[in-house]
Amino acid sequence: MLTISVELLHGTIRAGSPDDTVLAGRDPTGEWPPSPARLFSAFVAADGTRSRCMVTSGDELEWFEALEPPIIVASGPEDVLSSPLNSRYVVMNKGADGAVQEYPARIAKEIRPGVRQAPKDPSITYVWPNAVPSADHLGALSRRAGRIGYLGCADSPVRVTVTEAPSLPDAFVWRPDHSGSHTLPVPFPGFLDALDRAYDAWCAGQPVRRSWVLTRRARYRSPSSLDSPVVASTRQMIWLRFERAISGRHLLTMTETLRAAVLDHVQRLAPEVALPAVLHGHRPPGERGSQADFLGLLDVGHARATGRLMGAAISLPADADPALVQLVRTAVARLASAELVGPVGRPEETASFHLKVGLYGGERRPWAAVPERWMGPSKAWLSATPVVHERWSKRGPQLEEVARWCIHAGIPEAAKLVKVRLSRHPIVAGGMDLPATRVFRAKQDRRPYSHMALLFDRLVEGPIVVGRSRQYGFGLFVPAPSEPMS
Repeated sequence: MLTISVELLHGTIRAGSPDDTVLAGRDPTGEWPPSPARLFSAFVAADGTRSRCMVTSGDELEWFEALEPPIIVASGPEDVLSSPLNSRYVVMNKGADGAVQEYPARIAKEIRPGVRQAPKDPSITYVWPNAVPSADHLGALSRRAGRIGYLGCADSPVRVTVTEAPSLPDAFVWRPDHSGSHTLPVPFPGFLDALDRAYDAWCAGQPVRRSWVLTRRARYRSPSSLDSPVVASTRQMIWLRFERAISGRHLLTMTETLRAAVLDHVQRLAPEVALPAVLHGHRPPGERGSQADFLGLLDVGHARATGRLMGAAISLPADADPALVQLVRTAVARLASAELVGPVGRPEETASFHLKVGLYGGERRPWAAVPERWMGPSKAWLSATPVVHERWSKRGPQLEEVARWCIHAGIPEAAKLVKVRLSRHPIVAGGMDLPATRVFRAKQDRRPYSHMALLFDRLVEGPIVVGRSRQYGFGLFVPAPSEPMS
């Protein structure tokens, strides 16, 4: 077992988001707990790499970066007080004419806003239960730890120690969990090389930002949510990403085109078998059943969201025949080597598009095309595309009615809908505000539609697609960072 303990000497820490979201216009948010990638970077800076190493060989860093995400013992989010910092000027150690803040021959520099966080417990412990460091690696990491002066910004001094202590507290534990709602950057094989390339670029006088360095994230469950039940999604997903983005107003055209292309390829692969109703949705009168949803993945949810389509997804029911699922995957793989061309049979469209699609292969950008963007889990969800109402209602659908829609969409009844908010206009930044001509297909019965915010009594794993036209990508929800129901 490897244990690294960090003590905040001032009881506070100032560490911003690794995504540089302040530059994109978002309010500054602090990172809590300090990520394993930030801790690793502090160890790298303590003695450098390659020929710059003075008290270590650097081999321990290659071993360190390959470890699995650690367990973190730290205060829960409800026990951390945050104090936003305004823009301010600090005196630079650089000669100049005049005086600044009673410092003669100095100049000042503006520092961008940030957040100072004060946890209830000023200690943070990172534990790798399965790591077995050699004596050389343990000694090298200990020497580097003794040279670490701060974590985050320079006004956040820390004391760092490295041990093999086997004890692990029961409380205040952040555990890696693929269903967790909190994500933190973590080191990975190749992270050290990425940091070296950034440092070399900086030494050459090139601009470098943390958000430009390759980042991988791990999901964590906070101490306060460890006992919170999570309702998992049972849909079978196939994820696609586009070579280039297209306008979100082409959502219906894109999903129609994707659906027609997939049906065509499936029919070519199995010409002797009739297309199953789960794909095309046409069933005999009175017969009901789930069907495939063809979704458009939009750039939404941040201050500079464009609402453009970055990718697509095919959502198949949990009870779909495994042979059919494999057939659709094969069809999509063939589709990935061709171009998606639109529109298809839509005379009211005035623009067409030629779009290359590819199977999702683990890429982390664009974020809108990453599955985790739509999976959650979360209690609060916001519609990225309009929700077409399942029934006519004089005063609009009430909570009980929308709860039935959620059950129809396959959300387990264990997740109770406790609040719903309707809006004629988008609730989430970048959400689609579409006219009826771009929501309904030709000769389709036109129902009311609106945007929605949903709040469940427990964490729900997505993707969540609700409403009458969900098979064409309408009613797709994105997890909300908080509970925007007021």
